[in-house]
Amino acid sequence: MSMKITLPSRLFEHIAKYAGEKQRSPEEVAVDALSKQFLPQHPYIEHVVGSGGVRAVVKGTRTGVEAIIGYTRAGYTPQDIAGDILPHLTLAEIYDALSYYEDYRDEIDAVMAANEPEAWRNRLINEMGDLDARKLLGEL
Repeated sequence: MSMKITLPSRLFEHIAKYAGEKQRSPEEVAVDALSKQFLPQHPYIEHVVGSGGVRAVVKGTRTGVEAIIGYTRAGYTPQDIAGDILPHLTLAEIYDALSYYEDYRDEIDAVMAANEPEAWRNRLINEMGDLDARKLLGEL
C-alpha cells in the first residue's frame, strides 16, 4: 500500500538536501528515517542480497534467520544452537534472530518454503524438463 504524507516545506528541503548529499531520493531518506523510528529494530540482523534475493542473516555471518528457526523447529534450544550447532553465534544473536522471526514471520516462512526439497524439485523440473530432472534426481 502506498500513501502520501504532506511535510512542511522547510522539512522537505532539509530531507532533499541530505538526500542529494547521499545520492539518494528524498523518498528513500524519509522511508529509512521513519523505518528506524517506527519499525522493530534488530541490532544483530542485516539483509544481504544474493542470487536468491534478499535474506535476513546474522550480521557478519552467512547464517540466515531461517536456519536458526529450522533448528528450533527441530527441537534445539537457543543454548544448544549457540553452544554446539552454530558456536560462532552468541545467545544474543540467536535471540535476536528469534525476535526477528516473530516480527517478520511471513517473510521467513516464505524463504523456508522456497527451500523445501519439493520446491527445489519443482524448480528443476521447470528449468530442465520432467525427464531430465527425474534423471538427475535418480528417479529413473
